[in-house]
Amino acid sequence: MRILVIDDEANIRLLLTEIFSLNGHTVEEAENGLIALKMVKRVHYDLIMMDKRMPVMNGEETLVEMKKCTDTPVYVISAFQSADEVERLYQLGASGVLTKPFGMREVLQIAEKLQ
Repeated sequence: MRILVIDDEANIRLLLTEIFSLNGHTVEEAENGLIALKMVKRVHYDLIMMDKRMPVMNGEETLVEMKKCTDTPVYVISAFQSADEVERLYQLGASGVLTKPFGMREVLQIAEKLQ
């Protein structure tokens, strides 16, 4: 699978990239939503993993714009969320929500569901 990881925290990008790469997936990274949108417009991804809180363009704004140009499943990563926030993410087009802190197994299960 080709996976795009979007997070302003380099350590989270590195962690997710290592988890997916070690399991045979091709991974590209973006540090914010604006960069990610440019990437999504030129490359097809099978899965997008995106942080909710980012500078430049937050996760909700990015999700809305992404859904205009791709049908790729988008999983939103967040440490802070209420049931209302999760519902809003689904309404905006998220395929799922991954809560920080997360484990390797949780991350890999997302990719496995899509294969």
